[in-house]
Amino acid sequence: MSLDEIFYKVGEIAEASTGKSIQWIKEIVNPTPSQNPPSFKILKKLIKRELTVHELLSLNLQLSFIFYLLLALLLVVLFGNELYLTLTFVVYFLYLRYTILKNQEFFIEVEPYRFFYYGLTTIGFLSFLGYLLVRRFARNIYYFYAYLVFIFIVVLAFRHIYKSKFTRDWTYGVVEEVKGELVKIDVHDDIRANVKPGKYWVESAEEVEVGDIVKVLVEERIFRSSIPKRVLEVHKVKPSSSETSTEPKAESESNNSK
Repeated sequence: MSLDEIFYKVGEIAEASTGKSIQWIKEIVNPTPSQNPPSFKILKKLIKRELTVHELLSLNLQLSFIFYLLLALLLVVLFGNELYLTLTFVVYFLYLRYTILKNQEFFIEVEPYRFFYYGLTTIGFLSFLGYLLVRRFARNIYYFYAYLVFIFIVVLAFRHIYKSKFTRDWTYGVVEEVKGELVKIDVHDDIRANVKPGKYWVESAEEVEVGDIVKVLVEERIFRSSIPKRVLEVHKVKPSSSETSTEPKAESESNNSK
C-alpha cells in the first residue's frame, strides 16, 4: 500500500468518525423520542419481580440519581474541586435529560418526573458547590449552620412547588382479587401520588370485578410513601397484556394540563 493510499484511508476513517461523533452529539443535545421501549437487560436481571417499562424507567432514574449524589459527595470530600463537580453535574444532567426525553412515550406522565429530577439534580449540584465556596470563605462554623438552614429552606420551597403543581391524592390500580368489601389491587409506580409499586388491599363500596381498573384514594404519610386506602371510581375496562401501566394515560395527562 502506497503512502497516498494510507493517507486516503486515514482520511476516510477520520471523516467517518467525525460524522458519527457529530450525529452522536446532536442526539445527546436533542434526543429523538424512541418508538421502541428500552431493554434494561442488567436492571431486569437484578430485579426479581416483573416490572413494566414505566416502572423500570422510574427505578433507573432513582438509582442513577443516588449514584450521582454519591459520586458528587466523593468528589467534594476527596478533591474539593469545583471543576470536577461541575463536569460531573453536566455529564449526569445530559444523561438524565437524554433518558427522559428519549423514552418520554413510555412514562405514564413524563412531566412530573422531568420536573422532579431536574429540580433535585440542580439543587444537589448547587448545594455541593455552595458548600465548597462556604468552606473556602467561611470564618467560623456559624457560616455552615446558616448555609444548612438556607439549603433546608430551598428544599422545602421546591417540595411546596412540586406538590402544588403535580401532587394528587389518588392513583389507579387493577383489581386482582375481591373479598367482600375488600379488594386487592396492583398499583404501579406513581410519583404524583407518591405511591410505590405493589399490591394493596383497599376498601370498596363499589361493585368491582377482577381486571377492572379502579381509581383509588391514597393516604399521605410524612417522609414515607403514600398508601392506597379506598376505591373511588371503577372503570370497566379490561387491560390488555400489551399495556405498560394501570393508569389511563390520556385522562391523567388531561388532569395534569388543567
